[in-house]
Amino acid sequence: MRLFISVLLVACAFAQTPYDTTIKPSTTSRDIPVNRGSAALWQSLKKLHTRASLIMITAHPDDEDGGMLTYESRGKGTRVALLTLNRGEGGANVMSPDYFDALGLVRTQELLEAGRYYGVDQYWTRVVDYGFSKTMEESIKSWTRDRVLYDVVRVVRVVRPLVITSVFIGGPSDGHGNHQTAGAMAQAVFKAAGDPNVFPDQIRAGLESLGRR
Repeated sequence: MRLFISVLLVACAFAQTPYDTTIKPSTTSRDIPVNRGSAALWQSLKKLHTRASLIMITAHPDDEDGGMLTYESRGKGTRVALLTLNRGEGGANVMSPDYFDALGLVRTQELLEAGRYYGVDQYWTRVVDYGFSKTMEESIKSWTRDRVLYDVVRVVRVVRPLVITSVFIGGPSDGHGNHQTAGAMAQAVFKAAGDPNVFPDQIRAGLESLGRR
């Protein structure tokens, strides 16, 4: 009985304690431990042992293979980039009241934060996540193929990776139409980025074609 009364009094005390509204996000930007001190030096030395580089192409934030990206970047010293087609604006959300543009901002920040741990450079295209689609044809109809490929080619020409990869294959087994499009773009860009006749305006603007090394 005494124990019950004690627990009840403690619960009442906590119930009457007002929330501390003075707590605010930190304005101090400090890099994560693995990017500081001796760990950062080790990472730099690791990258001197290889010329390997790769880019992974996905559709939404959370599609990436974080384990593989980290293994390549942190473990092998590979120069790694992540290209995400859109920012996940059309996704579901049970964590907060954010939807559409607000959700896209949240998911973008989450992916950027994850990228600090992966050790990758990040890029996006201009297409918008309009919601779930069943086929690649539906996604392409909304985005147009050349618009997506243009942005993907541009990033690949800037990054100049030795390897282009994706977690998707560009077929129905990928599920979401955006996923299928990401897989198809990863294959199409392999040749397109190295062809100076594809989007020549990019080359005239100063982006060297991979095919002219």
